Amino acid sequence: MSDQLATLRALRAATTDPAQQAALDAAIAAMERAQASQQHAQSFSGDSQAGAAVAGNVAGSVVAPLFPPGASGNYVAGVLNVYQQAPVASAADYDAALRRYLDDLYARFSTLDLRGIDEQRPVEIQLTEIYISLTLREPAPADLRGWGALRRFMNQMIERVRGDDDRVDESTQQRTVAWNEILREHRRIAVVGKPGSGKTTLLHYTAVRLAEALARDDQARLAEFGFAQPLMPLFLPLRELGSYLRESRLRELSGNGPRLLLDCLANYAAGRNLDLPANFFSRLCETGRAILLLDGLDEVSRTDEREIVSGIIREFARRYPACRYVVTARVAAYTGAAEIGAGFTICTVDDLDEAQQQRFIANWSRCVHRLVYPRSSAEQVERMAGAFDTALLRAIRENPGVGRLAPNPLLLTVIAIVFYNRQDLPENRAQLYEECVKVLLRGGRGKVDVAGRERATMIMGLEARRELLAAVAYEMHLGGEERKLIDRDVLEHLIATYLGRRAATNHEAGELARQFLNELPVHMGLLDEIEQNRFGFSHLSFQEFLAARHIAETDQWDLALDRYLETWWREVILLCAGHLSQERSWRFLGKLIERGATPDERAAALALAADALAELERYKGQGPIRGQVQTAAAAILTAQPAEAAPASARVRCGYALARVGDPRPGVCTLPPDMVDLPGGQFVIGSARAEAEAAGKAYEQYWLSRGDQERAKHARTWPQDEINDQPLRLAPFALARYP
Repeated sequence: MSDQLATLRALRAATTDPAQQAALDAAIAAMERAQASQQHAQSFSGDSQAGAAVAGNVAGSVVAPLFPPGASGNYVAGVLNVYQQAPVASAADYDAALRRYLDDLYARFSTLDLRGIDEQRPVEIQLTEIYISLTLREPAPADLRGWGALRRFMNQMIERVRGDDDRVDESTQQRTVAWNEILREHRRIAVVGKPGSGKTTLLHYTAVRLAEALARDDQARLAEFGFAQPLMPLFLPLRELGSYLRESRLRELSGNGPRLLLDCLANYAAGRNLDLPANFFSRLCETGRAILLLDGLDEVSRTDEREIVSGIIREFARRYPACRYVVTARVAAYTGAAEIGAGFTICTVDDLDEAQQQRFIANWSRCVHRLVYPRSSAEQVERMAGAFDTALLRAIRENPGVGRLAPNPLLLTVIAIVFYNRQDLPENRAQLYEECVKVLLRGGRGKVDVAGRERATMIMGLEARRELLAAVAYEMHLGGEERKLIDRDVLEHLIATYLGRRAATNHEAGELARQFLNELPVHMGLLDEIEQNRFGFSHLSFQEFLAARHIAETDQWDLALDRYLETWWREVILLCAGHLSQERSWRFLGKLIERGATPDERAAALALAADALAELERYKGQGPIRGQVQTAAAAILTAQPAEAAPASARVRCGYALARVGDPRPGVCTLPPDMVDLPGGQFVIGSARAEAEAAGKAYEQYWLSRGDQERAKHARTWPQDEINDQPLRLAPFALARYP
């Protein structure tokens, strides 16, 4: 083992890649713990205190070591007892293996990687500090009968939570429950929810809390889940099981036997260099000392393989009935033969309500500011975080487009990252969606492993993926409302066609398309499998924006503008105008107001252009289109005889002029009420005492940031503001509004 340690340390000294450094640090720490355990091995009986103190985490970690010095190890010893009946390794080997496994699990899941906060370094937030309780619902059995019943139930709950559905069905016995309550009442649970609803984070939180309970003999954490004895959390992404079956061809050789899941757990651990005894997992399952956390049934990309994986879980639960099980899946994936059955209780995840959004933003902000400003005091961090919370929540309330995204935890995280980077949310909705798409494509979802992120990058870079998604959104939008979803084979063909120019052969393009589709559930958060083998955008706003972006970038303006009378294309036209540069945006809207063969059609074009101007002129400035809309709308309103323009056209033109201003004399030019102000004198600037106080505040701020050089000069900055000469102002009048 000493030779292996020396080799790993030499590799660590030679590598400059941060990801490789982190992996090597973890491997070295695990091997050092194993070496220490061998040197200080103890026999483990029921009342023994197993293991030696474990070295701390890698320098710079935001979390404390999992195994604190001085812990008694009673819970660990209790778990280790399961290996006494059929040992295949020494007591010390089991002890070290268990600690390696828990250390590795804790290192992976105790923090969230927030990509997009700092391009130079990763920003990790401690999971238990940011986590908020989700609202879960347990449907009544009657609600889950028939094909598509689960999706219908989810849609009804969304309407009820948003207040869109006042109907109360007394026969429906669904109930809202807390996660710890569900765990206490049910041994087998299927957590089903929309993309980005927090299912994976729920499993990570559960794994971390159980690891802490085991390592620290923490009865309170154990009681949080209502468990009578400590359980080993065995976490497995189900995409790993799908890949394992494909690569080993074991499904043809062995059917859906429970052994396949055990073998996959061992294979997954071996891939992480954990070096576990051969019966490490089997003994835990045989004795019921494990809770299996099986994440992402939807991430098994092929429907037939998903059904096989569900069958393996079903048989495994029957073979090991004393264990506990939690499986997560999206609604689209948990249907038909992919449903596990076997006594698994289904619970669904609600959107975040406003109170949950506030708690999440407060937790997120506090964690980020503490990490970004490590030299600041706790009071300073709370003050900065509080100001951030208030500003972000106000921005969400004031922007209806953002408000529609915020109930989803994934998209709320993306919004928080965008706001943090900019200190505001773009008024231009097209720019806001652009920023959100960038964060999502970089992996802002926070659940992507390093290897998976590298696979996605090798298939296509960020720009290429965005272009491809824009082309897909455009083709889907052309299909109309009935084509919000697209079949897998059609989507694969569409992607392969688009990638044809990047691939040497059609076969290679098809293979790239399949790889891209297989990575979608893990990496995007944009285009997802909504129903079985049918894909759609996670939010219609993203489809509309990406379709608009494709139209803007490929100059296919007429294709969108010719559909200006269709409600389905309204947002695409508005977002296209927002995405274009100022000069091109005015040209785009100029082509819009030329459309229409009748007064009614022309008025509809003018009203849509007026809506665009009301949004665009806030950040693009005024251009020539406003005057053109005013002139054209006024001409329709004043046309003679009165029957020349129908009432509907006049109403639309009145609406347009209300948005851009009515040029007709007397309509918007009535003299306003005036308020007389007496004038007087006042001082512009600061008094000496005010300037000195401001200088001290500047100095303390830069000292808290660790910038002593700037702090030296900061105290003198406000001196130029000192003034004791009054300014005299003559009487004047202001118009009162309204």
